[in-house]
Amino acid sequence: MGTQHQIARSIRALSADYVLALKRNHPTLWEQVKQWFETAVANEARGS
Repeated sequence: MGTQHQIARSIRALSADYVLALKRNHPTLWEQVKQWFETAVANEARGS
């Protein structure tokens, strides 16, 4: 199986939705994503 990068590129090429796992052993990225979701929730962001 390919890397997550390759899989994500293939899915995006089809304009499909996707979710990839983010492991906590990437602390900077983990914190950025956590902060993004906290901000979205605080601003009552809704998916379309």
